[in-house]
Amino acid sequence: MNNYKFTVFTPTFNRANLINRVFDSLSRQTLDSFEWLIIDDGSTDNTEELIKNYSSKANFPIRYVKQLNQGKVAAINNALELAEGFFFLVFDSDDWCTDDALEKFYLEWKAIPDAEKHSYAALSCLKAY
Repeated sequence: MNNYKFTVFTPTFNRANLINRVFDSLSRQTLDSFEWLIIDDGSTDNTEELIKNYSSKANFPIRYVKQLNQGKVAAINNALELAEGFFFLVFDSDDWCTDDALEKFYLEWKAIPDAEKHSYAALSCLKAY
């Protein structure tokens, strides 16, 4: 199901002290067709309360799922099943991006001739830092 252009997925485990980086950069995005999907891999810190707070003030949908500690690979597999975006991006819990990152990504995709007619498994972008 493609309700959004992007699902931005964040796997997390006891990273309440860092996940604000993802939230802050997503809050400033110039493209607004995305959801933020967080799979919490059994955190024992205040991650859940923090995400509830973010959800109450975010200008984009946030979905939070807590699972028993199974590791990052299991979190990714669960997220792939739950994602509602056409594109699936992984932003780790200590990542951030430029304010126009999603828009630039989408415009680059649209610039590929007949992109929708072909099957692509992945696109890669240059990272900074």
